[in-house]
Amino acid sequence: FGFRFIRSAAKRMPNGAKPIIGGLFCGVLGLFFPQIRFFGAETQNALLGKKSLPSITLLSLLAVKMIATSLSVASGLVGGTFAPCLFIGSMTGALFHNAATFLSASLLPWLALADVPACAMIGAASVLAALFRAPLTASLLLFEMTRDYNVILPLMVSAGFGSVVGDVLDSKAKQATKRRP
Repeated sequence: FGFRFIRSAAKRMPNGAKPIIGGLFCGVLGLFFPQIRFFGAETQNALLGKKSLPSITLLSLLAVKMIATSLSVASGLVGGTFAPCLFIGSMTGALFHNAATFLSASLLPWLALADVPACAMIGAASVLAALFRAPLTASLLLFEMTRDYNVILPLMVSAGFGSVVGDVLDSKAKQATKRRP
């Protein structure tokens, strides 16, 4: 129900008002969650600097950044999707690290896991590859950010997998929209 209301309200709204309302909502989100503003570089750098964040913080930043990016793109603001997808991927990778660490500590305490920066980079590469369908570019870009040879293989595998998943989901979405009247 809510999405239909928002969609119909957006269609009736004058085109000049959309960036104003989108900017207002993004600004309010940025006031409450300053970590998502601009590129979220401070938060990403903290993750790459081996600083672990609590899962609830990562989850809330992930959700708010997705909402802010969607509002920005939908309202016609110049925000782009490159930096937000790196942020979203980093948060997802760090969330995966937290979940895997929790599970391995209770089930497999002898298992050695990758650290937070590796998981954040792999998550960023996966989301970047899925969004832009460029797994090799995503792998090389993230490798250039870190110059860590130990993560190049996981980066390439996750980016390839992300690209394939993106292709599959995109084709299913196109088929679903063709079926609708």
